Amino acid sequence: MPPPRDSSELMKFASSRLGKTVFDLEDVTVQAGPKVLLKHVTWQLGPGDRIGLVGVNGAGKTSLLRAMAEAARSEGEQQPAGGQVRVGRTVKLAYLSQEVAELDPDWRVLEAVQRVRERVDLGKGREMTAGQLCETFGFGKEKQWTPVGDLSGGERRRLQLLRLLMDEPNVLFLDEPTNDLDIETLTQLEDVLDGWPGSMIVISHDRFFVERTTDRVFALLGDGALRMLPRGIDEYLERRQRMEEAAAANSPAPAARTAAETPEKSAADVRAAKKELQKIERQLDKVSEKETKLHAQIADNATDFAKVAELDAELRALAGQRDELELRWLELAEDA
Repeated sequence: MPPPRDSSELMKFASSRLGKTVFDLEDVTVQAGPKVLLKHVTWQLGPGDRIGLVGVNGAGKTSLLRAMAEAARSEGEQQPAGGQVRVGRTVKLAYLSQEVAELDPDWRVLEAVQRVRERVDLGKGREMTAGQLCETFGFGKEKQWTPVGDLSGGERRRLQLLRLLMDEPNVLFLDEPTNDLDIETLTQLEDVLDGWPGSMIVISHDRFFVERTTDRVFALLGDGALRMLPRGIDEYLERRQRMEEAAAANSPAPAARTAAETPEKSAADVRAAKKELQKIERQLDKVSEKETKLHAQIADNATDFAKVAELDAELRALAGQRDELELRWLELAEDA
C-alpha cells in the first residue's frame, strides 16, 4: 500500500488556493428526464476533500457530477431540478467525463498540451513542462510529434487527462478515469493524483484506484439518497448484498421459493468464490498485458490507418472484456 498522505498539509495547501467554499449542495434534487435520481441531498465538498463516489448503475453518479459542473460553468445560474448548488468563487473545475474529448486531428500531441499551458505546478514545489508531463503519461519524445488523429482510443484518453491536469485546476471530477488506460499509465496517474492538493471526486469501478486516490467514500444505492460509508468499499459491498437479499425476499412467490430453497453459502462455496476471484485477477492481468501490446502495435503502425483501425477494434473488445471481468469480480467479492 502507498504511504498515507499528509492530509493536514494537503488541506492547508488546498485551502489557500480554494478558500473555504468549494461546492455546497442544499436540498438538491437531480433528474434525468422525468426520472428522479436524487432527492433532497444536502452535502458539502470542502477544500482538500478527496471523495470516491460508488453506486449501482443508473443511481445518478454521473448526473450528480454534471449538475455540479453545470452550476460551476454557469456561475450558479444553471441549477438542478430542485434545491441549490453553491460554488466557491475561486473554484477552477476540470471535469473528465466518460466521453473522449474531440481535438483537432492535425495537432501534434505536444502541441495539444502546450495549447493549454507550457508548464504546470503539481504542488509541493513540483513543476513540470508540457513535454515532461507528456513523458510521465507515456508519450515519449517521438510520440509527442504524433498527430492526434493517429492516436488510439486509450492514447486519446490519456491525452484528455493530461490536458485537464495541465490547466492547473483546483477541483477535479473524474468519471471512470481508468477506462482504456494501460497499467503503466494508471500507476503514473495514481502517483500524480496522490500528491495533488485540490478537491476531487472520483467515480470508478476500480476498487484499488478509489482506495489509492481518495480518503472518503460516498454511495448512491438507487434510493435517491447520498450516504457516507465510514468503512469504504467493504461497507458498500455489504450494503449491496443486503439490498439484493431484501429484493429477493420481497420478490414474487416463485422467486421467493427458489431463494428459500437455496442453502446458505458453505465454506466450499466461499473457497470456490475466492478461487474464481484469483482466476479473474489473472485474467485481468492478461487483458492489461494485451492492451499494452496493442498500444505499442498501434504506435508502430501509426501511418497504416487500416491496421490502426483493426487494432483499435481489438482494443475496444478488450475494454468490454475487462468491464465484464471487473463486474464479475465485484459480484464474487461479495460471496467471498
